[in-house]
Amino acid sequence: MGLRTGLNESTPDRILIDAGAVYLNYGLTNERLLGATRGGNEFALNRVIRDIEVDGVMGSTKGLRRVTEVKPQLTCNLIELSLDNFVKSIAGSVQSALAKQTAIEGEYVAVGDTAKVNFDLDNDNIVPDTEKIFINGTELTRSKKYDSRFVGDNEADNKNFVLGVGDWVVGHGNDAIEIEAGGHDGNCMKYLAGDSAIEAFLTLAGGNGAQLTNLVVGEHYKVKIALKKGTFGTTITLSCDAGSKALIAPTTSWVVHVIEFVATGTDASIVLTGAAGPTDEDDLYVSNLELEKVDGDYVINWDEGEVIFPEDDIPTAAEYIVAGYTYYTGATATHDIINGGQIADSDYISNVALVGNVSGKDEPIICIVTDALADTGLTLSTAPRDESVPTVVFTGHYDPEDPDTEPWSIHYPRL
Repeated sequence: MGLRTGLNESTPDRILIDAGAVYLNYGLTNERLLGATRGGNEFALNRVIRDIEVDGVMGSTKGLRRVTEVKPQLTCNLIELSLDNFVKSIAGSVQSALAKQTAIEGEYVAVGDTAKVNFDLDNDNIVPDTEKIFINGTELTRSKKYDSRFVGDNEADNKNFVLGVGDWVVGHGNDAIEIEAGGHDGNCMKYLAGDSAIEAFLTLAGGNGAQLTNLVVGEHYKVKIALKKGTFGTTITLSCDAGSKALIAPTTSWVVHVIEFVATGTDASIVLTGAAGPTDEDDLYVSNLELEKVDGDYVINWDEGEVIFPEDDIPTAAEYIVAGYTYYTGATATHDIINGGQIADSDYISNVALVGNVSGKDEPIICIVTDALADTGLTLSTAPRDESVPTVVFTGHYDPEDPDTEPWSIHYPRL
């Protein structure tokens, strides 16, 4: 009798070989290698299929089985322990720098009937989340940090102009916008007016949640934008739903503007309007955009030295406030600190992919878990004459906007 085997002429071209490499955000603009691994990697679907039992039937019945749980995981034995890898390996962790810290310092400022008060903050290296605000000696509650309202496929370009100007549109056909280097922080958007005087000259439409997450009526929000002019000299109004503030005419240096408002509708569109329409060839530069929810009694922006009070709790002229904070001293921080925290939407990685080789194929096989989070904890083990190789497990999560699609995919090469 001849030997029975599954070996055939195609077998050498269908074998998954070697350990492969792990990528974060595979195929996206912020794609990067996770780093070196040792001991291989594992992609597991972890699908649970349940039998619907029927009396008298002794086994599984065709048509009476359904998937009850899908929890795909990609397990990496990671030997390359960079700072970012540590942060990515601990769900909800936050990073800060460690250097010598001073005690709380105070800045005393009288307050009138304005929603914003500028502070003369002389120290640049503020320790995150250490600010304290007092009104007449009573400490206020600091606003929680919320996720950016910028979302969608063009999020990076709409907000930071990484590769282009995203979904921003001009108010007239003769106007033009383009990306430029040299923004307040990174790239910026250059607006060049056409030959028609118009008022609403730049708009980023809310897009019903496609570009900017919809607002919630009654909640507080802030909008931040940095502006610099070339020849554009008119006063500008920045608007977002109920928030509308006439800003000073832009200068030839970057100035950051922040407005706070209570939403009366859901449309998050951001609009820039000129007090007088720009004229032909007037140019303006836009950078450092942000839209986010705020709550509590105040929110502070250290870069601009600005405190924002919600509209229903603006200090009166008879009140005074004290701003306190802790700051770093010393030329160089000695360590980066990783601490735990609550899991935010920004902690989820768009995808984690195991990219491997298939014998006989030019293209790789790609095993992906989407909306991934390292949620199993981190263990560091050391041993003499050996290296630490912690196991990091990335778990995929369902997208609440697409609950029918399982959070994994396998891309098998044709070529």
